[in-house]
Amino acid sequence: MAKAPLGRKQAGKPQTFTPAGPAALRVEQAQSEYSVAAARTPASIVPQGAAGAWLLYRDAFLDSPPQTQISEIRKGAPASNLIGMAEALRVPRERVYQLVGLSSSTAKRKLARDETLDPLMTERLIRLGAIERLTEETFGDADLASEWLQTANLGLGNETPLSLLDTEIGCREVSRVLSAIAYGGAA
Repeated sequence: MAKAPLGRKQAGKPQTFTPAGPAALRVEQAQSEYSVAAARTPASIVPQGAAGAWLLYRDAFLDSPPQTQISEIRKGAPASNLIGMAEALRVPRERVYQLVGLSSSTAKRKLARDETLDPLMTERLIRLGAIERLTEETFGDADLASEWLQTANLGLGNETPLSLLDTEIGCREVSRVLSAIAYGGAA
């Protein structure tokens, strides 16, 4: 069954699609077009501005089905999420540009033109967001999570977790250490 990609919200109304096939007509799919999920973080504790927008985008993306995630990666994330991630992690923007594999000049150009990131950069950004969220869930606090990501860790060869997030293997290693912290295993 073919599904139309999830569209961006326009004028406060989510776009909907009609699945093909008679069986699919009985299926209703809720469109969670990157809006606040009531069961997730209360709006009163979501940071405002770019960081808040990034956290809403990140959580909605990570909570969506794989097919939607693939579609969104192929469309590309708004470049403004780079600023939001930097603010949420409390790191310089250039550090986030480096982690997703963008030069400062390219990132600044994309931001100035309000462009989307290409699929590779979008996937890297989301991978960073997944680790960011896992860290926040492990420590129960965004400030502690940010501090942990920027502090050298013996279980990671005395490297900062953030410095390893530019590779898939580094993300797996950081995830492994976070899992050990959360569940009491050896890192």
